[in-house]
Amino acid sequence: MTKKDSTSYIKTTHKSRPDWNYYLPEENISLIETLAKKPIFPNTCETPCTKIMTLFPQDSVNGHTGKGYHMLNIDGYRTINAYVISEALNSTTQRGFTLELSFSLNDFVYGVGVLGETSYFFNFDNCFNPGNFSHKALHCETNDLTTTNGIPWIGGTDLTHILRVPVMGPYVRASVFNEDATSRKVEVKVYLTT
Repeated sequence: MTKKDSTSYIKTTHKSRPDWNYYLPEENISLIETLAKKPIFPNTCETPCTKIMTLFPQDSVNGHTGKGYHMLNIDGYRTINAYVISEALNSTTQRGFTLELSFSLNDFVYGVGVLGETSYFFNFDNCFNPGNFSHKALHCETNDLTTTNGIPWIGGTDLTHILRVPVMGPYVRASVFNEDATSRKVEVKVYLTT
């Protein structure tokens, strides 16, 4: 999608932030069919195959508002490195964007949406504690703040952070949430590896 293309968004409710304004793009049958196609890997790909794709095309997101994009088929890749790239912040009082990735086994159903889409997961390989009988699910989301509650970068040409996760379904959706009160442009690009 180029900057000249216009996408119409429809207001809906996001499960993890029901009190926020959240928008998804209108159904675009040809675009959805294109995004739902399984990636083609070259036969000569002996080393790990990589690809850069767009999960959320650059768009303005109003303050305290979220936007999502169509589901994308990434079947065959094993790791997602999602880059949240937004306009630069000029003050320590400003906030950036939070990114949520959601996965699904199913593709888009016209008039219904995506069945079985979730951003909650639990991985026994990494998170298992034998002392607990019940384990809580994790939420696949970044925050715009660092571990010391600061902003990663003030000034510069943009503000970028990365969410690295395993591929947990053939379909993935990016949802961005503007934590600031000011409207800003943002895009999500992914570096996929096998």
